[in-house]
Amino acid sequence: MHQNFAIAWRKETGEDLLACRDCDPTSNRLQFQNGTRLMMQVLRTQAQVGQPKTNRKHKDDVGDHEKPVRDIQSGYMVAANNVTQFIYIENQYFRWPPLADHLKTLAGKYFEAGRKVPLYLFVVTNDTKDGVGMGTAKTQEMLASLGRAETIPAITKLRMIKEMKREAPVRPRPDGPNDRAGQRKLDEWQAEMDRKTKEIETSNLVAKKVPGLKIHVCSLVAPNSPAGQPWMPVYIHSKLMIVDDVYTTHGSANINTRSMMVDSELNICHEHPEFSQPLRRRLWSLHTNKIGAQDEPKDAFTAWQEIIDINKDRQQNEGIPHASLVEFYYTETSMTDFD
Repeated sequence: MHQNFAIAWRKETGEDLLACRDCDPTSNRLQFQNGTRLMMQVLRTQAQVGQPKTNRKHKDDVGDHEKPVRDIQSGYMVAANNVTQFIYIENQYFRWPPLADHLKTLAGKYFEAGRKVPLYLFVVTNDTKDGVGMGTAKTQEMLASLGRAETIPAITKLRMIKEMKREAPVRPRPDGPNDRAGQRKLDEWQAEMDRKTKEIETSNLVAKKVPGLKIHVCSLVAPNSPAGQPWMPVYIHSKLMIVDDVYTTHGSANINTRSMMVDSELNICHEHPEFSQPLRRRLWSLHTNKIGAQDEPKDAFTAWQEIIDINKDRQQNEGIPHASLVEFYYTETSMTDFD
């Protein structure tokens, strides 16, 4: 982990953290004490590469014009491609549209081939202003790809208005103040634009079905939030994905473009059901107050929906949470795309 960051830091700043921290001798003194040995794979995102061998200044610099390392991106895509039952994602961000498009395409192919049982996608991520941060555009794009644009309504409507204006006829330009016919056309054009904008702003957004895919996108609140007050959100900082209770990846990478392509990130992954399943059970028990941690994805999906519905009703009536799990719902109105 340190080497991955230090090499990138050295290329950007010239400061050699590897030398000043003397990490190699220290790592050699680390000894395995207890626990269970697992075969794992280290996955990286490392964009600071491509320096030719002829210009190497350090022995551990990358080779001759190597491409940026994007193992984490590949790991997510390969794991998603191998899903047969469910995927659980718990991440600080949920805004990398290629993953959503990939899952939607895969589920559609299964469905077209005659598969009767859907794939299930369970997501836990932040829905507060601080949690979503400056990436509302990509968050909306990802949710829209999965048919859940209604959970981020203000940004969805801003995008709809933007698309409507892009497809609208060219704005008429009257030929001076005496061009009454031209002015009339401009007034009619503006009235139509205002009408369509108002229509979008007052529209009722609903979830759209994705063939072959069932989706829950959720956030968390403090289970002891008092009645009569806004529920306290739980800030999610995890970077975890579990597939079919077998494959697990976790580390520093978020579900966003920066982590997959630009920043220096490090994940590990493994395929050990004896560790993946207990981890998933423990997290789901924690989030659902032991109600929605079933091993059968269909049963868990139903239990999550019941919790979501109960919490939605309790929140509207200023009650206390039934469990930490609530439906993702983002109400801010500023569209930003600084991933």
